[in-house]
This record gives sequence, C-alpha cells and structure tokens, in this order.
Amino acid sequence: MSALAVLLAAVGIADLVRRFKIVTALVVTVAGLLLLGGGWHTIWLTLVIALVVVIWVDAASHDSSAGLTVLAVVAAALVVTSGWVSFGEAALDDWYVDLPIPRLATVPLDRAALGLGVVLFLTTAANVVVRRVLGATGPQVLAQGADLKGGRVLGPLERWFVLACALSGNLAAIAIVVAAKGILRFPEISRDNTDGLRAEYVLVGSFVSWGLALLFVPLF
Repeated sequence: MSALAVLLAAVGIADLVRRFKIVTALVVTVAGLLLLGGGWHTIWLTLVIALVVVIWVDAASHDSSAGLTVLAVVAAALVVTSGWVSFGEAALDDWYVDLPIPRLATVPLDRAALGLGVVLFLTTAANVVVRRVLGATGPQVLAQGADLKGGRVLGPLERWFVLACALSGNLAAIAIVVAAKGILRFPEISRDNTDGLRAEYVLVGSFVSWGLALLFVPLF
C-alpha cells in the first residue's frame, strides 16, 4: 500500500499548500517513494502520481470533476495491483522500529504511511470531493454553503474522528458525531425555506464526508 499512501499524501499536500502546488506534491512523491523503499524499478509510479496531481490541480482550478475521476481510477488500480508492486528495504525502517510508541509495534511501516496519506487526503482534498457531489446534486444546493459557515473546518475534524473511531472499533462514537452534527446544524436547518435546500446541503455533505472517511477503513 506504499504507492497508494504516496498518492494520497501528494494529492492532500497539493490541496493544502497555496503556492507551488505541483512542485510541492512532486517533492512529496519522490521523497515518499524513496523513503518507503522505492527505486529505479518504481520510477513509473512517480510519473503516474505526478500525472494524477497535475490533473487534480488543474481540475480544481477549473471546477472540473476530471481530477476526482482520475484519482479514483488510479487509486483503485494501485489497490488491486498492490501485491505485484514490490518495494525494497525502506530507508525509514530503522527509524520507525525505534519509535517509542508501543501501539505502532504491530503496525507495518506501509500501513502507517497509508494512515498518514489518508489523513492528509481527508484534510482539504476531501472537501473538493464533497463539493463536487454537492455540485452534482444541484447548483442551488451548493450555493447554500455561502450561508452555512464552518463546514470546511468541521469537515476534516469530523472525518478524522470518524476514521479513528472506525479503526479502533468504537462505532458508538460515530453515532455520537451524527447526533452532534444534527444538534449543531438544527438552528440553521430550522430556518430553511420550503424547498429544503439547507437540509439537503447538510445531509448530502455530511454523509459524503463521513463516507469518505469510512471508505479507507477496509484498507487497514
């Protein structure tokens, strides 16, 4: 899963920085592959990930869904072919083994790297995915984001929490998040018009956001 970890991290970093997005993502890609055991035999991964990042950044600037489509296809392909993509001894192995964190003792380096990549992706890149889905639902629904503030800040926090709870098996805590979100947004939804656009914005955005976090759980 090292290749997928680097892909998610590169896309996540590209969406986090304000300037030199592609250059920064390329640095993360090359450094990540080298540190996780990549070599000349995996140089094609650098080219593939670089292509995905370029398309993702360009699509985001033009409000297109092409970046999401390409990312989904490449990510799925990396998952399917993960057993055939071989990495050598990782430069981070010794450092990782010596970390004074008992819980990581049974977690392989590639799984830890995947966790970091997922967290970076769920930070702001996932907001792009949510926005694309809301846009597909309808421009009037997407426009409700101008009145409902805080989603871009609460979204990453919710996704991190849902991911952590799912990985730890604490499913009851996820139910608490759902309930808390309903209470938090109730005053705004209660002032909704008869068209119900605010409620639709909150419901669609929330479920897509939580679904993204849960999507990665089977990989661990």
